[in-house]
Order: sequence, then structure tokens, then C-alpha cells
Amino acid sequence: MDFREQYFDIWRLVWDFHKKYSNVIGTDEYWERLIAESGKIVEQYRGLPQYEFIKDLMLAIIGEIERIDKRRRISESEK
Repeated sequence: MDFREQYFDIWRLVWDFHKKYSNVIGTDEYWERLIAESGKIVEQYRGLPQYEFIKDLMLAIIGEIERIDKRRRISESEK
């Protein structure tokens, strides 16, 4: 498996995940779906050399989504 095959698919999976959850709703149901789906994506790579890489990328995306949600909640509370 070459570099592109090893990493491009990971970037694409994480990008698609980020796009899917970029319209942050912030409900319990939203977060449950997000966490469940992220876990399924990461688990596809368990035991592979890229496991830590995809796990770190996914955690970075989840962190960004949390920041977006926090800004959204602060903005709504100021109205």
C-alpha cells in the first residue's frame, strides 16, 4: 500500500465526518451520534499503523466542533 492509499482515505474519511457534523446542533442526540460515528471510523484502523494518526485527527475535529458549539452557545446566551 503506497502513501496515498494509506493516508488519503483517512483524510477523506475525517473530512467527510467534519462536513457532516459542521452544522453544530449541540443536542445530546447530536453528540451521541457524533461520538458513535467517530468511534466506528477510528475502529476501522485498530491494529494498523495509521490507527494513532486517524485517532488524533478525529480528536482534533471533535475538539473544533466543541469550540464551535461553545461559541454558538455563548452567542445565543448574549441575545
